Amino acid sequence: MTDRLAPLEAQLARVTAERDHLSAALARSAQFQAAVVGSPVAMACVSAEKGRYVFANPAYAELVGRSLQELMECDAYDVWVASSRPEHFAIEHEAAGRLARGEIDQFQLDRPYLVAGRAEHWVRSTAVASRDASGRLSSLMLYLVSIEEARAALAAKEEATTQLQRAQKMEALGKLAGGVAHDFNNRLLIIIGCTELLRRELPPGSPLIDSADMVLSSAHRAADLTRQLLAYSRHQVLAPESFDLNQAVERMRQMLARAMGEHVRLATTLEARNPVFSDPGQLEQVILNLAINARDAMPAGGTLTLATADRRILPGENGGGGGGGGGGDGDGDDDRSLAPGDYVTISITDTGAGIPAEVLPRIFEPFFTTKPVGQGTGLGLSMVEGIVKQSRGTVRVSSRLGQGTTFTITLPRGGDLSQPRSVSVVRGTPHLAPFETVLVCDDDDDVRELLSGILRLRGYTILEARSGKHALSVAAEHRGPIHLLITDLVMPELGGLELANAMRTRNPTLRVLFVSGYTDQADVLSDTLRPHARFLAKPFAPGELTRAVFALLERD
Repeated sequence: MTDRLAPLEAQLARVTAERDHLSAALARSAQFQAAVVGSPVAMACVSAEKGRYVFANPAYAELVGRSLQELMECDAYDVWVASSRPEHFAIEHEAAGRLARGEIDQFQLDRPYLVAGRAEHWVRSTAVASRDASGRLSSLMLYLVSIEEARAALAAKEEATTQLQRAQKMEALGKLAGGVAHDFNNRLLIIIGCTELLRRELPPGSPLIDSADMVLSSAHRAADLTRQLLAYSRHQVLAPESFDLNQAVERMRQMLARAMGEHVRLATTLEARNPVFSDPGQLEQVILNLAINARDAMPAGGTLTLATADRRILPGENGGGGGGGGGGDGDGDDDRSLAPGDYVTISITDTGAGIPAEVLPRIFEPFFTTKPVGQGTGLGLSMVEGIVKQSRGTVRVSSRLGQGTTFTITLPRGGDLSQPRSVSVVRGTPHLAPFETVLVCDDDDDVRELLSGILRLRGYTILEARSGKHALSVAAEHRGPIHLLITDLVMPELGGLELANAMRTRNPTLRVLFVSGYTDQADVLSDTLRPHARFLAKPFAPGELTRAVFALLERD
C-alpha cells in the first residue's frame, strides 16, 4: 500500500510546488503590472508585426493626450508622426530602421512631444527592441521621461553663466574705458578749450577758421566715443529728476521729424499719466539713438511710433519680459529684475525689416554692428542699455522679420511735479563776477591752467591747487571766503568728493562743480548732487564751463 501511495505523493508534491511557483509568479506579475501601471514614467509596448499598442500605462496615455482605450484602437505610427517635429521624426525614423534591421537594440532622443491644444513638452524618448528566437523584432518598448524641469534648470544655468560673462566683460570694459577716458578726456579738454580760444582770436574770413572747426569737430567726435563707452559700462554721472515724459517726447518731435526725413511718418501715443524719474538729457539721447536706428531700418519708408504708458508691477508678479526663443521675439533685460512698484514706459516701434533671430541676442554687445565698415561704431545700443540700467530701468526688444522692431524702456516713476526740482542745464548768458573767488583743483597742470585762464578772463579771482591735500592747505591759508570749488573727481590720495566734504565742514554752503572724464563713483555722485553742486563731464567747451560756474554762483 505504501508503495502505491509513494508515486501519488511525489506527484502531489510536484503539483504543489508548481502551484506555489505559479502563485509566486502571478504575485510577481501583479507587482510588475502595478509598478508599470503606477509608474510616473510613460511606458508602452508596440507590436512590430501589427503596429498596434500591446499595452500602455496611464502616464503614457496622459502624455500623448489620449485615453487608454483610444490607444488600443489607434495606429502607433500615427501617434508617433503626430507627436513629432519633422526634424526629430527623421532622426527617430532612421534609428528605428537600424533597430528593425538588428544593427542596434535601443536608441534614445531628447525631443519635444507635441499634443494638439497643448504647449510642447520636452521628453527623453527611449525605444528598446524585443526579439524572437530568430532575432527578428517582435515588439518595441517605449519609455518617455519628462525633461522639462531639467531643461529649464539647464537654461537657467546657461543664462546665469551668460549674464556673469557679460557682467565680467562689462566690468573689464568699464575699467579699460575708465583708465583711458580720464587721461584721454583731459587731453580732449585741452584741445577743445585751446582751439575755441584760438578760433575767437582769428579775424573774420581767415582760412584757419575751417581748420579750427575741423579740429573741434574731430575732438567732439572722439569725446562722443569715450562717452558711449562710459555709458555702456555705467560710469556716467546722471542727474535724475522727475519730469513729464509726454512733454519731453513732444519737445523732441520736431527734432525727430527732421532726423527721420520725409519718407518716415512719425506717430505718437502718449498715455502716461505719471512723471518719470530719470536724467532728461540722457533719456533724450536714448530716444534719439533708437529713433535713428529705426530710420536706418526703414530705407524705403515706414512709420516710427513713440508710445508712453504707466505700468504697475505687483508683488510676486513675474516681470513680463518678452519671451525668448525662435522667431526673434524678445531679448534684452528681464523685467523680473524690477522691484514691485509704479513705472513709466516708452516704446519706440518701427515698421522696418526686423532683426534676424541670430543677431538679436548680440545687439547690445559693445562694438557689434551689422552696418558697413565706417558707418557704425557698435556702441549706440550699448550706450542705450547702459544709461537705462544705470537709471534703474530695463530695456526690452521684440522683433519680427519683415514686420518691424519695438524697443520698450521701463523706468521708475517720478515724484510730484508740483514740488520744486533742480534744473540740470542752465543756458543763461554768464555775467562778470569780479569779486567771487574760485578754487580750481586738478592734478593735471595743463587742465588746471586752462580752467583757471578761462575763468580769469571772466573776472573771477582764482586760487589753484594741484591735489586734494594741497587744496585744503590753500583754503586754510586764504583769508577771504571761497565761493566755489571746481575739482576733478579722480585724484591720488584725496579725490574730489572727499575734498568737497572736507571743505564743507568749514563752509556748509560752499558751491562745488565736479569735473571729470571718468569716475567709478558715478552712482554715489548722482545720488549726492545738491542744489549747490553739479557735475560737468570732460571734455567741455569754455562756454559750458562759464555757464555752469555762473549758474552755481547765482543760486540762492
